[in-house]
Amino acid sequence: MNSLHLLSTITLAALPLAARCADLVVIHDGAGSVPLGTYYGHLVAGVDQPGVLPGTTFPLASRLKPGRLMDSQLGQGLFDAHWLAHPIFVLGTDPGSFQWLQLHRQTLTELGASGLVIAASTEYVFKDLQAFAGGLSLAPVRGDWLEQKLLSAGISTYPLVVMSDGRITESPESPTTKGVR
Repeated sequence: MNSLHLLSTITLAALPLAARCADLVVIHDGAGSVPLGTYYGHLVAGVDQPGVLPGTTFPLASRLKPGRLMDSQLGQGLFDAHWLAHPIFVLGTDPGSFQWLQLHRQTLTELGASGLVIAASTEYVFKDLQAFAGGLSLAPVRGDWLEQKLLSAGISTYPLVVMSDGRITESPESPTTKGVR
C-alpha cells in the first residue's frame, strides 16, 4: 500500500469523526506534520451536493487579504515542501480571486494543483467558487498553519500558488510550455 493510498484511507476513516467536532484537536505538530487540506480537497462535497464538508462552519476568515505579491516575494521558498505531492493554490471568494482563477484555471488543472480557500463569507459563495473552478479540487481551510507560514515569510496577500518545490508564484507556469520562450 503506497503512502498516498494509506493517507487517503486514514483521511476517509477520520471524516466521520471530524464531522462531529467543529474544532479538531492537534495531536502532533512537529517538523514532519503537514496540513491535510491539500489531500482532502477532492473529498469535499461536489457542487451538485448539499453542504461543503461536515463540521465546516462559515465564515472562513483570514488575516491575509486579497492583493498582489511584491516582486521580492515571488520565487522564494515557503517551506521544505518534500511532502507536497502537487502545487497548492490559496485564494478566497473575493472578485480578485475569481478573476485570478479564471486566468490560471487551465494551468492549475494541467499542474494537478489543489486549492485551499482561506476566506469565504458563506457556504454559498464557497460553492459558487467551487462551481467556477471547473473541476479543480477546492477545500475550505480552518486553522492557521498555512496562514502562519505565509505571514512568517512576510506574505500577507492572496491569491498565490505554492509550487511542488515550495516556490511561491502568482502566475504558475504550464508544464506544457515550461522552458518554451
